[in-house]
Amino acid sequence: MTKINGLFRWAPDAEEFSKPLQVRKPFKLLFDRLPVGIDNNRIDVLLSQEFVDRCRLLVRRSLLHDVAENYWGEPPPPPDNKDIQAVREGYAGLMELTVDRARKHNRLEMVQLLQFSVVKFLLQLVDEEFGRLRNQVQRAKSIDSNQSTGKAVQLHDRLVQLAKNEPSVRYRITRRLFREMLKLENMRLSKLRKSVLGRSWPIPKQLLFNPMLQLPSLWADEQVMGHYPLVCTDKEDPDAFNRVNRLVTELFADYLPSWSWPGEPADEFETTCGDIQTAARRNRGDQGGLIGYTETLLLLRQSLQPVEYETGNCSWLDSPENIDRLIYSVKHGNAVRTDYDGPIVRTSWSNDKWPGFHHRLMKKILKAFQGSRLEMDLLACHAAPAVYQELNRQVPVRLIAQYLTGRLPKRDLQRKLGNLTTKPNSVQVIKVLDRTQSILRSIPGPRRRRRIFSFLRHFALFRRDLKQAYTAHAAMRRIHLLRRPEDIELSRRNGSLVEFPLRQELKPDQHRIRNHVIIKADVRGSTTMTSELRKRNLNPASHFSLNFFEPINKLLDSYGAKKVFIEGDAVILSIFEYEDTPYQWLCVAHACGLARKILQVVDKQNVSNQQNDLPQLELGLGIAFSDEAPTFLYDEGREIMISPAINRADQLSSCSAAVKKSAYGQKLGRGVMVLAPAPTETINKESSDKLIRYNVNGIELDVPAYYKLKSELSFRRVELESGKRAHTDHLLLARYPDLEGHMHALVLREAEVTVWDGEKPGRRAADGRCYYQVITEPDMIAYAIEQANTRRRPLPDLPNTIVDDTATKPRLFH
Repeated sequence: MTKINGLFRWAPDAEEFSKPLQVRKPFKLLFDRLPVGIDNNRIDVLLSQEFVDRCRLLVRRSLLHDVAENYWGEPPPPPDNKDIQAVREGYAGLMELTVDRARKHNRLEMVQLLQFSVVKFLLQLVDEEFGRLRNQVQRAKSIDSNQSTGKAVQLHDRLVQLAKNEPSVRYRITRRLFREMLKLENMRLSKLRKSVLGRSWPIPKQLLFNPMLQLPSLWADEQVMGHYPLVCTDKEDPDAFNRVNRLVTELFADYLPSWSWPGEPADEFETTCGDIQTAARRNRGDQGGLIGYTETLLLLRQSLQPVEYETGNCSWLDSPENIDRLIYSVKHGNAVRTDYDGPIVRTSWSNDKWPGFHHRLMKKILKAFQGSRLEMDLLACHAAPAVYQELNRQVPVRLIAQYLTGRLPKRDLQRKLGNLTTKPNSVQVIKVLDRTQSILRSIPGPRRRRRIFSFLRHFALFRRDLKQAYTAHAAMRRIHLLRRPEDIELSRRNGSLVEFPLRQELKPDQHRIRNHVIIKADVRGSTTMTSELRKRNLNPASHFSLNFFEPINKLLDSYGAKKVFIEGDAVILSIFEYEDTPYQWLCVAHACGLARKILQVVDKQNVSNQQNDLPQLELGLGIAFSDEAPTFLYDEGREIMISPAINRADQLSSCSAAVKKSAYGQKLGRGVMVLAPAPTETINKESSDKLIRYNVNGIELDVPAYYKLKSELSFRRVELESGKRAHTDHLLLARYPDLEGHMHALVLREAEVTVWDGEKPGRRAADGRCYYQVITEPDMIAYAIEQANTRRRPLPDLPNTIVDDTATKPRLFH
């Protein structure tokens, strides 16, 4: 008969049912736009040190005052209003600067990152400061035990009180911090974001200020009961939420998306809630996590499908107001009778058959609760907080609820009361509980029904906040709040650090590297030189220091260069370009100038060596450009730079032994030549471009460096006379300033790569590649300037222009 009735009783489809109900949009986290930090997992964040210090001072003073006043009887002065105001101003300053940055660069994710970072910091701060206070008392107790001052007993009692009341203390401090933050958000900051960014809350208010984030634990009953019914958070029954969720979602299964249905029944959960808390505390220090994440995940995994809480999917059940819209959508005379005397909720279910469907649905809900003992559970949990206050908070509220449901026998209750440190009067306690139990059993039907409907709304709130707590914790787990100076410096140098300073903390010299160039000098002959110096009882270290390394070091500042690596047979230098200094974006031009200067140092050294009958030094220089910032590592404080340009510059500075020792190579002398191997030729040094190089006291630019140089300077093309060129070689001439303002001429030679047949160069390479050499010979530079001035308008005769830097004139080959 029931099935037949079901065929003729009207019921809306899912679309009609949910149409009048509100469904909020899923929250979209924008962290994927942010760089990954030094652990290759999380986002590195550095909060203002001044803001951090202000918060720490406020929490420390608030914590000491709370504990001393409530438990020790020795209240110190409460935090000054100036402390609170300093934190408010600090947070407002961070937000104002971040909103400005977000507007300029269209980076809304920066606001999200700041808000989640501050929330994570405050939660960790309360935890750390409570631990600090506990350790302080513990140390004082240890000292007193050794000195026998008689305070050991008092200090022991204080430790016991701290352990017992930790959840309450932490909750009050955390709640106050969030209250001040919310007050500031409502009064100023949300309006600021609305006017500047067009969005008041880049993170929804109910997500950011979710009470679950502020709770010391989901099983801290005394704090939980101020926000949610205790039915779902029984520490001794981890499956409680799962049972309620399964009942509610099955009641509305026809009108909910399939991803919001209960998950597959889980195996019996063997780990206790206490085990979960212990494991979370043990691991959160290393992972930078919070205990709330572990507890939230425990409940969600038992009850919901991952596709719902991991992706943030939302249904109408995630808006608690929809429960009221649904239950009170029919006039009282046509509805299931309760003692609710408020107005009906105006909705748009206009179908005449809706009241009949509504009546059947309400009866179905009531029957499900009454048939599963949940009715008594929710009535008991609803009454327990008031009884807890009546008993002067001496009896745990969970113990009260368990007895009121009838699941805790009186004998077990008496035993547990006897074990309490508060030592309540068990006779009086049982008398109050029995009286309350009698009242619950005699509650009229209409009121019982209203309690069930009210619980439905509170359950929807709990379920939504649980999902949002997971979303917040998942976001905060992606944030790495850096503290160690070496981590901060490493992340900053790698360009992965997101900093949130106050305006007064902004440092104009904090640059972000945009790209860089590497100069590699391959020093040849140093081993022979060292051996010869030792034979003459001379110090090789001082000789190289005075005549090679020190002169090079003196050149670095003029070109903005830094040492990457220096030893006997290798010198690697770098020049960075920074985002905030566009007037200095001449890194390749400066690299070319510095490379010329380094060659001049060696030329000067070789003149002295020749006079003293010492071996000659030989260099091969390569300049490679990378259009991104390098990566930095640190080894015991020593900076290590990682860049593909280093390996490329190493290839450019190399010299093929086969070419150099050939009859042709022995005639070449000073300069650069790049050759393509014949099909049968073996390259004696691994090269990414598969080319053979001859580089003796020459400077070669790689192709990216050449194009970067063309973007830096305006070049003039100079054709070479037939006696000075090979194939289609030509020169390019420009001028550039060093960092001291002196102008220098820069001449490049562009030449085609030719094929090496094993004895000499021959035809042009099939791919038509070119290579680029920085000209260092004064005669060739003067020739280029003369030709440019003859054929076109002369180059401007700027003051301080340096055309020729020294007097060494080696033989040329071109």
